Amino acid sequence: MDEDRRFASLPVFDRDGIFAFALFTPMLFILQFGSYGALIFVLATLAFAVLRRRVLVAVVRERAFLLVFPAFAVISTMWSNVPYETLKHSLEFAVTILAAILLCAPKNPRSMLCGLFAAFALYTAVSFALGHRVDVGDDGARAFSGLNDSKNEEADVAAVGFVISLFLFFAGLWTRKFAQAAVAGPAALLQAYVIAAAMSAGAVAGAAASLAALLLLFTLRRLGAAARALVLTAGTLFGLCVGGVFELSGSTLVRSIAEMFGKDPTLTGRTYLWARARELIAEHPILGQGFGAFWQQGNLDAEGLWQFAQITTREGFNFHNTLYDVLVSLGAAGAVIFALSLLVGVARTAFGYIRQPGYVACLWLALAAYLFVRMPTECVGINEFYFSTVLLFAALGAARPLSRSAGMNWARPVRAGAPAMPTSHAAAYAMPMQRSDSPLRPARVRWFESPAD
Repeated sequence: MDEDRRFASLPVFDRDGIFAFALFTPMLFILQFGSYGALIFVLATLAFAVLRRRVLVAVVRERAFLLVFPAFAVISTMWSNVPYETLKHSLEFAVTILAAILLCAPKNPRSMLCGLFAAFALYTAVSFALGHRVDVGDDGARAFSGLNDSKNEEADVAAVGFVISLFLFFAGLWTRKFAQAAVAGPAALLQAYVIAAAMSAGAVAGAAASLAALLLLFTLRRLGAAARALVLTAGTLFGLCVGGVFELSGSTLVRSIAEMFGKDPTLTGRTYLWARARELIAEHPILGQGFGAFWQQGNLDAEGLWQFAQITTREGFNFHNTLYDVLVSLGAAGAVIFALSLLVGVARTAFGYIRQPGYVACLWLALAAYLFVRMPTECVGINEFYFSTVLLFAALGAARPLSRSAGMNWARPVRAGAPAMPTSHAAAYAMPMQRSDSPLRPARVRWFESPAD
């Protein structure tokens, strides 16, 4: 496909790749960077926004639906018991969503993905070399937790990196970029080992689902648009049904699945957390307690859950279920807005893939599949300065924009002797049309390209 050839011809090193690497490295090494990691994240986001200032408004406007949920989080300051904390967390969350929007609309998507790969591969290598293990259960088993205090978080990072590495490996083989495949392949193997060593059933399930989705999407590229639409619609409906059954069944289904695989039927205390979440939701069912207002020192309900989970730092915890976390923070109103954002974003990305099944769309949809699988047992998409939040909203906003003034601008080679491309789309459409067999006919301007910024 022409788009795939253009993707393969893009340079590996570009400012889009530098931005992706600078954005994700402090998030992945957040325990080591501390508050400096958040500062680097904010500075990288603002610096890249300045560099893209000529198209920033258009890029954001095309993805304005992603800003509704963070805007509601900011508004929740009005009814929060700790308005300062809610304002602080919600503004940080808004900056995180801005970073995601910038990430999903690069001029050079290949460089951006290589930057992502470099950040995750670097973390995996350092974690493998310097990481440690933690005790699991009462039978003396030990799981690899790397640089994290949590084996599940370590496995989560490795699983996302695994999907990105495999994507670049396959894309390198199919586009004959064998050096790219030679680098991505070993990284994928190391990340697969870390997933297995971390002994996280959720990460394994998510990685398997994402890998299956990636291979399916690669295969569907060779079929017609109708076949792609049919398969994606069926897969989406199936996923929604499974997710709905899981949420409506409460802890009954969880216990059954856990016992089937010989796991702790409480999923390491998650069922108790979910029971407490339902009680808290009943106290503020419509608007919730305010974004980031619950997990505050001095809140007796939060203190009790920290004590239950033996978290001596008394910070950085959640209900290990995305829906429950949203309902506690922002109530049913926030949950509806969040769900609509997910549905609109996934539909846009899927329709974009159906129309133009390029490599990049395959990766974003595969990552979305991984994150959706994780949602019932982890908090995904509502944590500020966190890699899964950025990736989720980037996947939701990855669809090609409908206007000609925003989005990606993939460089095209200009034939020798061809006239220079006009500097604006208005100028492009004002140019007289020439015969299709004319060697001087300018390259057509496509709706997904934008003026150089």
